[in-house]
Amino acid sequence: MDGLVALEGALLVERALAARLELEALYCVPARRSWAESLAGLETGVTVASEAEISRIAGYGFHRGAYALARRPAESTLAEALPKGTGAATVLVLPELGDPENLGAAFRNAAALGCSAILLGPAGPDPLCRRALRVSMGSSLRLPWARMKGPEDLVGLGKRGFGAAACVLDPDAVDLRSWRRPPRLALVLGNEAFGLSGPWLDACPDRITLPMQGGADSLNLATAAALFLYSLAANAGGP
Repeated sequence: MDGLVALEGALLVERALAARLELEALYCVPARRSWAESLAGLETGVTVASEAEISRIAGYGFHRGAYALARRPAESTLAEALPKGTGAATVLVLPELGDPENLGAAFRNAAALGCSAILLGPAGPDPLCRRALRVSMGSSLRLPWARMKGPEDLVGLGKRGFGAAACVLDPDAVDLRSWRRPPRLALVLGNEAFGLSGPWLDACPDRITLPMQGGADSLNLATAAALFLYSLAANAGGP
């Protein structure tokens, strides 16, 4: 399915159309036929099939009664994904994230908490892969994102007015509750298992941490990102 995006369920189909993706094929169970034929912007025909037949077409048994294939949109450049202007903004930077479900959850959280864009490293999961799309509830179809070539791109954000802050587990880092964020912020979180590697960490002028209790030493990456984003939005009077 090179060049195509797989969409599971009615919600993702609707959000793909809202994002102006062009559907190549749309399959649904009989109970979804009226819904499918009433979709605004639908240019392809609707194929009505059984649950089992749609599962066979999709290659797995999870589709919620609707399944579609859409043309993959062009990938944005870094300059295209970043928010325009000079006003307050937050971008979430995930240069070494490895799990597509964590990526999908991070997109969903970032969209809900007013983040302007997500920047990824040169490798890692695809925001438009099936698992990331499903967990993101379609957020990766509408929230701008781009890939960075390396830590030098993170350093380059400083020339665009962004201050970069690494979220770390370090007793010497500044407590999130007392840190004053810059108006334009690149919030950087590392890999789920080992955090940020040296080159990415060195590209961040600031290091902040989220104090934890009860003997816990870490949080799920997407959960941690949500907590940082929520707190820092209030800190700036808006993300």
